Amino acid sequence: MVSIVIPVFNEALVLEKNILQVFDFCHEHFSDAWQLIISDNNSSDATPSIARRLSSAHSPIKYFHLPETGKGRAVLAAWQNFPSDIYIFMDADLSVGLESLPALVAGIKSGVDIVVGSRFLSSSVVHRSLGRRFISNFLRLVLKIIFGLKVKDAPCGFKAVNQKVVDEIIPHIQNQTWFFDTELLILAEKQGYKIKEIPVRWQENASPKRKSRVSLFTVIKEYLKNIYRLYVSHN
Repeated sequence: MVSIVIPVFNEALVLEKNILQVFDFCHEHFSDAWQLIISDNNSSDATPSIARRLSSAHSPIKYFHLPETGKGRAVLAAWQNFPSDIYIFMDADLSVGLESLPALVAGIKSGVDIVVGSRFLSSSVVHRSLGRRFISNFLRLVLKIIFGLKVKDAPCGFKAVNQKVVDEIIPHIQNQTWFFDTELLILAEKQGYKIKEIPVRWQENASPKRKSRVSLFTVIKEYLKNIYRLYVSHN
């Protein structure tokens, strides 16, 4: 079973179109059993009603509601509540091209513990603003200096893990927001888990109707705070 989690919070403008796009792709390209989980951080718009309707109309689509916010909380709780063999998460805006989904699955099947979409590989195709490129490179450098992290693109919202990671790493992740998957990679690398990066096609603002509700400055500040917290707790 392949479980694909899409964390959402007030995504009514793009939810139906994007979920059905993923649904159609999986239906066409996956031979394994699969489920698509809409993990809702207590949305206050029409997201819950749209998600429930999609779930009723298509049995592989599941709706999972959480009473608290936090992207990490949405992903990790869904992974823990929907038993599977391969666990994937991807962002609701579909910034990463869906053609990379089979590579996530193939990587886990090959014996890798974690497969990470990377915008820093030479074969990746990335359409992104200069400012965001600079910030990504800065955070990448910080992670490499402080933790010796080998993974090039820790924050990319396109990852797959196996059952071992869900059982042994997930319970130790403290962050429940934007930093959760970076913390996952730091802990996994430190403990010798097998990690593979794959190239992706990345399109910033892939869903034009969707506007980010979190400022870039806030995300960076929280990211750096969590880097400091994790460094202190492991030294």
